[in-house]
Amino acid sequence: MKKITNIIIASLLIFACGGCDSFLDEFSQTYIRASQISDYDELLLGSVYLPSYQPNPSGGTYIYPSGSRSCDFLNMLDDDFNSVCAESYVSTGSNLIALAYSSMHNRLFGFSCWQPDITNTVLSQQVADDITWDDLYQRIAIVNTIIDEIDNMDASTEADLADKNRVTGESYFLRAQFYLILVNLYGKPYDPATAATDLGVPLKISSGVEHDKDKDTQFDRTPVAEVYDQIISDLQQAVNYLTISDKDVIYRASREAAVLLLSRVYLYTQRWQEAKDLLEPEINASTYALSSLVAGDTLGEDNYFLTEDNSEIIFSQGSLFSQLIMTGTALDFCVSHDLYSLYDDNDMRRFFFSTAATDSIALSYKFITGSQRSKVSDVLMLRNAEAYLNIAEACAMLGDASANTYLNALRSMRIQGYSAQSYSGEELVSQIRNERRKELCFEGHRWFDLRRYSVSNPYPYSKRIYRSYPFYTGSGTGNLNYIYTYVLEENDPAYVFDIPVNVKDFDTVPMPGNDRPDRPALEEQ
Repeated sequence: MKKITNIIIASLLIFACGGCDSFLDEFSQTYIRASQISDYDELLLGSVYLPSYQPNPSGGTYIYPSGSRSCDFLNMLDDDFNSVCAESYVSTGSNLIALAYSSMHNRLFGFSCWQPDITNTVLSQQVADDITWDDLYQRIAIVNTIIDEIDNMDASTEADLADKNRVTGESYFLRAQFYLILVNLYGKPYDPATAATDLGVPLKISSGVEHDKDKDTQFDRTPVAEVYDQIISDLQQAVNYLTISDKDVIYRASREAAVLLLSRVYLYTQRWQEAKDLLEPEINASTYALSSLVAGDTLGEDNYFLTEDNSEIIFSQGSLFSQLIMTGTALDFCVSHDLYSLYDDNDMRRFFFSTAATDSIALSYKFITGSQRSKVSDVLMLRNAEAYLNIAEACAMLGDASANTYLNALRSMRIQGYSAQSYSGEELVSQIRNERRKELCFEGHRWFDLRRYSVSNPYPYSKRIYRSYPFYTGSGTGNLNYIYTYVLEENDPAYVFDIPVNVKDFDTVPMPGNDRPDRPALEEQ
């Protein structure tokens, strides 16, 4: 068995996952060992945190830095999202087809229409199925080395010790968040009855690249329960370290972020009492204070809701993709009518408008949309409102009527002229789930929530979801030819992604995958 352990600085890779044969490959590199804590801090910033945006040097539209497409498809999987089906379109620019229609066909078809092979596109062009897998495992590998190595660093001053604790806490937080994404994409939802045997994802928490040429299998898929145990342990460590040293910047992990994410993991694993016990003192201490949307004091520049200036945002990293493509115009994507219909007329979170030309609903005012976009992620953001929803759900599942208190507290800050309501039992749970959907839509929650609701005990829930997919004739100007409709059934196996092909085939004995059913389309003329 060969084992290498070294810190890699300035873009050198420790544990490579990219390429068709590189899931566990070793690479010969020139290593530079960290000499001070700031080296690890820079490594976190440059190689672990997911970049959110980068100005285009030519002006206008933001461009993606390398590797930042991780998870950008999350909001395109669920029932809040749909494709625009317009009778006709006229291109307003030479790049419209390439940016919009081709994006649908080339990048998102396999994802948004729940294909058994997400590399499938109707234009027969190849799409990688391993971008998120490879990118997150690469970042996890760097975190593993930081966690293993940082204990050896001298912290002779109080400032050094504070920085050391902060970097350690951020590392545990990031590893937990990345594994939470991976196990929710590639493993079954956490069912307490089967989680100990359900296959999750390979769990690698040690530094160094390991490879034994004599073994048929280098890494196995760790059971879902074991992956979640590690996530919880990492977040508990993050809370402890970040209690000692916090950094009040939304683009860096903080104690508040770690506590909130841990409470979410408790919900995912149906540990209702732990979630309540964790959040109750925090909310009583105003850790997660709400601002009144009714009064308008959480709106950002030009009356947009979620910008970097929103006082409820406590953490953000990663994709801004939904903010670019949800325009409600021809060749693009839109908010589902199913979601739109949930909002009352006096609900100030109805950040959408109907596009006259297509009768489709655009995502507007929740984020700065289009070419500029908000400087906060639409898939990996944490904000205070979730704390109220998390504790409300935990209390409701425990039969604790105080769930109404938390639900009403959030609604009173969002709905004009709201009067407090009282619910119980399944109706209370249903109200909280709908409130979660309305409050957190297009923030990377809904797909994972639908997964966990399907195995919830009590009150399991699943639904059929329909996805429209239009085909047009013409290029610069065109007409609707026909529409395909795809259906995701209740408790559909497609709620679990298949393991990327290059990962399954890396070993002599292939890693077991996840079967997704064929999904024929219903054609509408």
